[in-house]
Amino acid sequence: MKSIGAGAGAVVLPSSGFAQQYPARPITLVVPFPPGGSVDAAARAFANAFSKAVGAKVVLDNRPGAGGMTGADFVARAKPDGYTLLWASTSTLGIAPAIMKNPPYDPQKAFQPISRLVVGPLVIVVNAGLPVNNVQELIALAKQKPGTLNFGSPGAGSIVHLGLEYFKERAGIDIVHVPYQGNGPALVDLSAGVIQILLSNVGGTMSLMKGGKVKPLAITTPQRTPLLPDLPTVAEAGVKDYEVHEWSGLVGPAGMPAPVVAHLSAAFHKARADQALQGALRNIGFVSLAESPEEFSTEIRSTNERWRAVAKAANVSL
Repeated sequence: MKSIGAGAGAVVLPSSGFAQQYPARPITLVVPFPPGGSVDAAARAFANAFSKAVGAKVVLDNRPGAGGMTGADFVARAKPDGYTLLWASTSTLGIAPAIMKNPPYDPQKAFQPISRLVVGPLVIVVNAGLPVNNVQELIALAKQKPGTLNFGSPGAGSIVHLGLEYFKERAGIDIVHVPYQGNGPALVDLSAGVIQILLSNVGGTMSLMKGGKVKPLAITTPQRTPLLPDLPTVAEAGVKDYEVHEWSGLVGPAGMPAPVVAHLSAAFHKARADQALQGALRNIGFVSLAESPEEFSTEIRSTNERWRAVAKAANVSL
């Protein structure tokens, strides 16, 4: 675990439930993926600003596994006192529990949403040695050699996994899934040629692109990204009706006192204005936003519905 900053200031809670000021001790922010990926990078950038805004030291606790569900389940079972929070992602709350037959938690009932912070595109990248330079060439190669190309993901049920299963369905190809415990290890193996294909955050692959280790083929959102303005979208590359975006935000266990939620939400919005945070998010390809707990709850529900339908069409279950 790593300590991130400290600040001052607190809000006094009613004596019923809490007889002390909140926050009166460090807050643990669980990141359900290992260090090195885009979700972890966004969490670390946020934690620096959030610790100052919330009035307490913020300690990052990486708990990877099961597409983010290991860390999420830990938070779902934690005491709802505002001292154990989850850096939630599309995979953790939007996809994995929606496609499991017996998920360890209900993403719409086990957590108290606070706000999303970021949303952004993914990029389809391939190993530099793969003899393709665009999406159509990748599709053609996959059709020539069905079942021989493989793609990585940070875990079964992650947005990367489902995003590429969705790509398989839209492109009519057969490529094989290889799960990892985090996108960082998957990127290492992509660079080495152990796997051939990956979906990744744009900023997380920039250094590998510049170093010639991987090749970007297309962006997964309807609009191009300013970080790679010449890179086409998947739709522009010929695969219609395909869109994937990832998001991350803050939640706590269900049952948190309303004053704690209000304090965390206010601190979240204050932290979002931090210029260093905004610069860090731009550098990893994310667009910043701030939502109410109710708006975030709606997004979790709609993400569940969308990816459940994709998983059913791709015959994927956990």
